[in-house]
Amino acid sequence: MVKLKFSLILLFFPLIIFSQKNIIKGKISDKSGEPLPGVSISLKNTQIGTTSDLDGNYSINTKQNTKGVLVFNYLGFAIKNIKFTKNTKDLDIALIESAEELEEIVVTALGIKRDKKSLSYSTQKVNTEDMAEARSSNFLNALAGKASGVQIVNSSTPTGSTRVLIRGLTSITSNNQPLYVIDGVPLDSSQGDGGVSVWNSGDDIDLGSPISAINPDDIETIQILKGANASALYGSRASNGVVLITSKKANKKDSKIYVDINSNTSIVSNREYPKYQYVYGAGANGRTSLNPSMLDATTGLPNVGRFRRAYGMPLLGQQVLDYNGTVGTYSPNINNVKDLYQIGTVSTNTIAISRATDKNHLRLSYSNTLGDHVMDRMEEVNRNNLAFRFSQDITEKIKINTNLIYVNQKVNNRMYRNGSQRNPASNYMYMSPNMSSENLFPYKDENNNAFNYEGDFNNPYWNLFENSNQDVTNRVVANLTFNWIILKGLNLKTRINSAINRVERSEFNNMGASYDPDGLYREISTSVRNSNYEAILNYTKKFNDFSIVSLLGVNRFDLRRSGTRQTAISLLQRDIKSLSNGDEFAPVIYLPNNKTINSIFSSISTGYKDTYFLDITGRNDWSSTLPSFSNSYFYPSIGATTIFTKFIPRNDIITFGKVRASFAQVGSDTSFDRVINAYVEGGNYNNTTWLQLQSQRKNLELKPELTSSTEIGIETKLFNNKISFDATFYRSSTNNQIIPVQVTPTSGFISKFINAGEVQNEGIELFLSAKIFDNKFKWQTDVNWSKNESSVVSLADGVDRLLIRNFFNVGIYAEKNQPFGNLRGNAQATDPETGTPLVLTNGRVRWENNQLLGNAQADWIGSIRNSFSYKGFSFNFLIDVKMGGDLFSGTMIKSVNHGVHAETLPGREEFLLSSIILGESNNERQGIGLFGNDYADSNRAKGVIYEGAALGVEDANGNWVAERDVNGNIVYSERWLNPQLKGFDGLQDQTRYVYDASFVKLREVVIGYTFQRRIINKMKKVKNIKLSIVGRDLWTIYRNTPQGIDPEAGTTSGNGQGLEFASFLPTRSIGVNLKLRF
Repeated sequence: MVKLKFSLILLFFPLIIFSQKNIIKGKISDKSGEPLPGVSISLKNTQIGTTSDLDGNYSINTKQNTKGVLVFNYLGFAIKNIKFTKNTKDLDIALIESAEELEEIVVTALGIKRDKKSLSYSTQKVNTEDMAEARSSNFLNALAGKASGVQIVNSSTPTGSTRVLIRGLTSITSNNQPLYVIDGVPLDSSQGDGGVSVWNSGDDIDLGSPISAINPDDIETIQILKGANASALYGSRASNGVVLITSKKANKKDSKIYVDINSNTSIVSNREYPKYQYVYGAGANGRTSLNPSMLDATTGLPNVGRFRRAYGMPLLGQQVLDYNGTVGTYSPNINNVKDLYQIGTVSTNTIAISRATDKNHLRLSYSNTLGDHVMDRMEEVNRNNLAFRFSQDITEKIKINTNLIYVNQKVNNRMYRNGSQRNPASNYMYMSPNMSSENLFPYKDENNNAFNYEGDFNNPYWNLFENSNQDVTNRVVANLTFNWIILKGLNLKTRINSAINRVERSEFNNMGASYDPDGLYREISTSVRNSNYEAILNYTKKFNDFSIVSLLGVNRFDLRRSGTRQTAISLLQRDIKSLSNGDEFAPVIYLPNNKTINSIFSSISTGYKDTYFLDITGRNDWSSTLPSFSNSYFYPSIGATTIFTKFIPRNDIITFGKVRASFAQVGSDTSFDRVINAYVEGGNYNNTTWLQLQSQRKNLELKPELTSSTEIGIETKLFNNKISFDATFYRSSTNNQIIPVQVTPTSGFISKFINAGEVQNEGIELFLSAKIFDNKFKWQTDVNWSKNESSVVSLADGVDRLLIRNFFNVGIYAEKNQPFGNLRGNAQATDPETGTPLVLTNGRVRWENNQLLGNAQADWIGSIRNSFSYKGFSFNFLIDVKMGGDLFSGTMIKSVNHGVHAETLPGREEFLLSSIILGESNNERQGIGLFGNDYADSNRAKGVIYEGAALGVEDANGNWVAERDVNGNIVYSERWLNPQLKGFDGLQDQTRYVYDASFVKLREVVIGYTFQRRIINKMKKVKNIKLSIVGRDLWTIYRNTPQGIDPEAGTTSGNGQGLEFASFLPTRSIGVNLKLRF
């Protein structure tokens, strides 16, 4: 019997133990009685914990623990420890806001965590809350408006290149993108549009940035290290600032397994179209046929395909020979451009599994993105992201961390950019109002050749269905970190990491195109691997009133880039995508690019009485891309901080305040192959490759570009941390610019790289965050504002101007003693005394070349983000602002030149009456009748006129001035023009098409609902549900560019900002996002 009882006890003992419950519940509020949601409640020295719900209620099961200490922790409030006993069942808590400054830990250079109040430079944490909901296919686009001093120019396609600029441009000719570091791994920040030309002279396919494919669901934090002062420890790789990305890891709550699901589906559509005219069709001078030879010999009808411009007759439904060779009607097709487009869709689904214990953390996630774009077959994306993060405490003193990110991406048919003949979207500049999908189909004849059109127009349907390209990317980012606590305060961190990016590309242009009858097929294979080996010895110590944080480290960075490029430039058979389908040998062109940087670095930060802080850093780099006898460069920094609120009696106004100042120097070495000349493949003759000397002379004395930066700032928290304010003034100067200069052709070269020139940046950054309401109803506002001016102080000796990028004769220049980015081109001549515009004797514009048209730099940029929440409802929106800066629109020049834009309508009806119905001559339109007499009907409008213009005449000094009468009064021109001629004049009067590129955009909107716990509790295993309606780029609230021309448009993500030509139409995305946690 005793044995039976004992057996029963053993049998039911686990049930007795595990059925034990000790429930403590209550409500948590602030001192005013307002409930506090999301408060962390944990049982001290255990893994037991929970959080309060939206009403501040909580319930915690301490299990077999009938006494102990509950810890209540909430950001901005003092931590509270409350003892409990077995009799404690109800426990209401009131938390008190901390009157002391909050210890905000931030990630700094090399991944070192520091208390933000001790930093002597500016750094800003990016709000990533909305990135995974109002998401973009290009992760970098989501940074727009998120930090002061950071200018984002969005990519125009889902997979294109995004321009990210921190504190202005430091290098005239080199890459100004920041360094991206994810979990300690420096990534390749090169852009994929380096080979994209303005108009049909390059590869013209934008491959995007390697960083853009990161999954926002895997991002925990993003920290911006602004300028040289914050990034000096990275040396020559970080002269343009650093974007530090930390991936998510498992949260240490308990040892349970959590599953997170995020599903997002959005539709993408064109936000706006240019203002077209649908009154007049193809033709010239108000006619559809200028002479009998332009009539079709068989039908006798006007052949509209003979005209490249829409300056013809009114569209009244007359019969014509249409573009596809059939008889059609001369009618307006008001949806001809819209019919080229569709509604695109993007769907992203992410699942993440995580678990954390006292000894290890594990998180594994997978996501898939499927999407297309607003044109059929274009920008089809299939992306798979895998992220793995694991840490393990081997012993109390040894810990390992490992991270792995894998991206597999396949993109079909990236859009050709700008004015490429292969760009199907560029045709909106040329499509006559009588064109449509009906008369553009079929787009090829019985011999499978494209129908030919006059001028620049190419049938977009040929480009959509006969040309293709594809690229498959496999990218791996791997990191292994070993941490060893040698002694208390002394630890060693070693890190080995690598990023590998391999891309296999193909490009196919079918035979029969009017611009390339022979077609081509191309294959490109590239591999980029950068490896980083690092060891850091870190020492921290607090003794009496002093504190010290120091490190000593070594680093080796290896970049290995290789690749091949093979092109069959003339095809044998249609539709066959193979190098063997070329009737000419496809030579292999190798694309090597290697670099090694060895470094040693150190830093020390000392504090006194938690009030005064001093930072000193130093780094020495040895770069393989510089001459071997002078490749060593030292980059120092020094900074100081004072917490001035330590001297002020505690009060309810100024909670925290500090001032800081710092100075730093960083460099930017050069790229591969700029020191020693070598032979390259020149071509192939008779199946034999021949070599030639490079056309650009290298420089054995090349030095790195050197940036010296000074900044001062103030940071404050007001009204018990309800308002935060940060202001920074900075000034930097970059010397030893690496620029190409022309050399005499007799040397055998066309240019040479030299060190010359200086660029200065000066600016102000402001950040304000305010918790306007912080009770049941919450309202937080974040404001970013910054102003930067980049100026060219000097260039090479004897060089006053350097062309960066151009469209025809409009160029973007770096000019000595001028702001960077001057636009120069043709402008209408004006009277030097009065500014009166001048015309020729025929009434057309008189112009002068090489005139200053504007400058591309913004006056200032800013953003405002508002976040509202009440119970489970939330509403966030971001407004992004740019003021100032000029944009030259090649699209508008072409649209007006071709007569398709509504801007060409004024004067057409009057000109038709004059020239066709009344048969007036050019003299009569200029007020000259028979035998030189005044024309009797001179006051009637007969076309268009340059208002307020005068005839330009030469004065005694050969200068153009306005014509004056005998009394010295200006004689204003009354010379009526054919509107078509004024449209042509845009190529000479280019100031017409320079616009203020200011904008105010509704960049992001998220409207969400988090289901309340009483609802979730009815669903087994579900911990959290949030459903959101999301949108991106919904509305351009303010702008000065013409409708359909995005103020952010450009031809490159590089330094040639301020030019736009055949840019893609602005798009918006609207979608639904669902978050689940199990």
